[in-house]
Amino acid sequence: MKKITYSLLLSAMILGTACSDYLEQTPTNRYTDAQVWQDEFLIDSHLADLYAMSAFMINDAVALYGNSPVNVEFSSSSNWGYNLGVSAEGEGPIHANTISDECKYSGRGAQANYLGVKKYGFQSNGTTMRWWNNGYYLNRQLNHFIDNIEDSPASNAPVRKAEARFLRAFNYFAMVKRYGGVPIITKETSIDAPDEEMFPKRSTEQESYDFIIDELTDIADRLEAKPEAGRAGKGAALTLLSRVALYAGSIQQFGKVALDGLNGIPQGTTKNYYQIAADAAKRVMTECGYSLYKGTAGQSKVEALRDIFLVKDNSEAIMVKRHQGKGGTQYRWSWDICNCPKPNAWSVGQYSLPYYDFVEDFDFIDGTSGKIDKAELESHTWSMEEFIGKRDPRLEAWFWTNGSEWPGAVGGDVFGENTISMYNGIRLADGSVFHNVTTPAYEGVMCYGDQMNEFRDQGNLHTGFGIRKYLDPEADNMTWFIYSTTDYEIFRYAEVLLNYAEAQFELGNKAEALDAVNQIRNRAGADELKSIDRESLHRERKLELCFEDHRYWDLRRWREAEAELNGPHTGLNYLLDWESYKQGTPRFWLELKERIDDRIQDPQFPANNYYMPIGDGTVALNPNIVENPGY
Repeated sequence: MKKITYSLLLSAMILGTACSDYLEQTPTNRYTDAQVWQDEFLIDSHLADLYAMSAFMINDAVALYGNSPVNVEFSSSSNWGYNLGVSAEGEGPIHANTISDECKYSGRGAQANYLGVKKYGFQSNGTTMRWWNNGYYLNRQLNHFIDNIEDSPASNAPVRKAEARFLRAFNYFAMVKRYGGVPIITKETSIDAPDEEMFPKRSTEQESYDFIIDELTDIADRLEAKPEAGRAGKGAALTLLSRVALYAGSIQQFGKVALDGLNGIPQGTTKNYYQIAADAAKRVMTECGYSLYKGTAGQSKVEALRDIFLVKDNSEAIMVKRHQGKGGTQYRWSWDICNCPKPNAWSVGQYSLPYYDFVEDFDFIDGTSGKIDKAELESHTWSMEEFIGKRDPRLEAWFWTNGSEWPGAVGGDVFGENTISMYNGIRLADGSVFHNVTTPAYEGVMCYGDQMNEFRDQGNLHTGFGIRKYLDPEADNMTWFIYSTTDYEIFRYAEVLLNYAEAQFELGNKAEALDAVNQIRNRAGADELKSIDRESLHRERKLELCFEDHRYWDLRRWREAEAELNGPHTGLNYLLDWESYKQGTPRFWLELKERIDDRIQDPQFPANNYYMPIGDGTVALNPNIVENPGY
C-alpha cells in the first residue's frame, strides 16, 4: 500500500484550510489547498489522512484523546496512553468483544472502563466507544475533500472522490449503528452559514440508513475493481452495502419506532432492505472474484483457518487495514501482545478471556452438541484431544487453551516445550486437590501451569481460554506494544456469504441461505447443516466472525442483547490428574466456574443501550439535537 503509507504527511498542511485568509497566503513551507487538487500525489496523500482517521478500528475510540478532536495516530503522540494501546487502533476490537458475550476483560491492561460498561451499561456522559465528535470532525474533512476534488484535472480525481464518499458512508454507518438517526451533512459548513445549517436536526433513522444505502449504490461501480491493499474498491462498497442494508432490515423487523422516527424504522418503507442486502452480497459473489481461503496443499484445517488472518492478499480479503509492525512509524496496533499467551514482554497479554459458554457453541465434528452437562463434564478425566481436538476446527484455530502449541511456551513436566500449560491444581487419587501458592510443588511438580502464574491466586477468574485469531506466533512482536503485523480484516468474503444467507432467510429463501452457510462450514471442516432456522443462522455468524467486531452489534440489531448480555457467564478450570500424569499420559479434570465475571454483579445490558447516549455536552451545544431515551 505504497500510496497509503504517506498518511499524516499532509495533515498539518491541509486539514482545516477552509479559512479564506489562510488560503490567500503563499506559504513557503507547506502546500496550499489549491495546489493539492492539481496533483495526484498530493490528492492521494491527503486521502490517506482521511483513511487513517476513519472508523475501521473504532471500537475503543473515545471522543477526545490528548485534547485532540480526532483519534490521532497514537504512534505519533508523546502521550503514554497511545503506546499502551488506549486508542482504537492500539487494541483493535477489544472493547466491543469484551462487552459482548464473547469474552471477559482480565483486568491485566489499563482500560478499566470495560468493566463499568459490562456491569452497568452505557451512561449519559460516558466516552466508551463514542463516535460523535470524532465522526463529525472527520465528516467535515471528507466533505471538504469531496467538494474540492470535483473540478480537479488530476486523472485519479473521479475514483478518489468515490473513495471519499465511501469513507463518508462508512463514517455515517459508524454513527447510525450507535445513535439511530443523525444529522446528515453533505457539504462543508461555512462559519457564516444560517442557523439551520450550523445547528442541524437529526435525520430519522430510516433517512440516515437510506442515505448510506443510496451513496454506496451510486459509487460501487465508480470504484476500482481491484484496488491496492487498504483502499476501498467495488467489493468493499458492495460488502458494506450488504451489511448496512442488513442492519436496516433487522432494525425494521425487530426494533421499535420512537422519537418520531429518530429511533427505529417503520414498516411499509419503499426500500426492501433484505433484498438490497441479498443483491449486494450476490454481486460480490458473482462479479468481484473473491472466494473462501482454504490454505495450501498439505495444510490442516486448523492451519488454513489461522492463515486467513496471516496470509496477506489472500482470496478472502476484500478490504484490510495494513500494519507496519516493529520499526514502523504509523499503522500499528497492539493486538498480539494484548491477547497472546506467555512468553511476552512484562508477562502481559491475556486481556480478553473467551467464555466457556461461548466455547460450548463449537460442536463436536461427529455432530454431537458442544454443550456438555455439568455432571458429565466433571465426572471423568479428559485428554485435550478429546475435549478440544474433536470439535469444530475453528475452535482450535482461533482460541488457545491448555495444551495448545505456542512457540516458547513453558509446558513444564506436563507438556514439555512450546506448549501452553494452564492447569490450576493437581487432583490426587483420593479426590483431594493440591493447590498451594506458598509451596506450590507436589513431589516436584508445580501445582499450576506456567500460563496461570498471574492467576494462581484467583484461578476462578480465568475462563480457561484465550484468543488465537490474528496472532502470528512467528512474528517478533511480543516484546512491545504496537508491533503487530497482521492485517485487520475490515471486510472478508465469509461475511458476504453470511450477509447473503441471513438476507435470503428473512426473505423466505431457506435453500439459498443453507447453501451459503454450508460453504463456510465445509471450509472449516464442520458437519453440514441439514436445515436452517434463525437461531442456527445467528449462531453460525457468532462462530465464524468471532472477535471481529460483529457479535455485539449483531445482538443489538437483532434486539437479542437483553437476552444474551444480561446475566452470568461461565469459565473452566483444568486440574491435572496425578495418576495419569505418573503414567506419562496426562489427563485433566474439568471444573465449571460459574459467574466468572464477578461474584457480586453480573453483566447487564439495559434496554436503553440499544441506542447509545449522544451526551449532555453535544445536546447543550446544539439545541436541535434530541437525546436518545433513557439518558
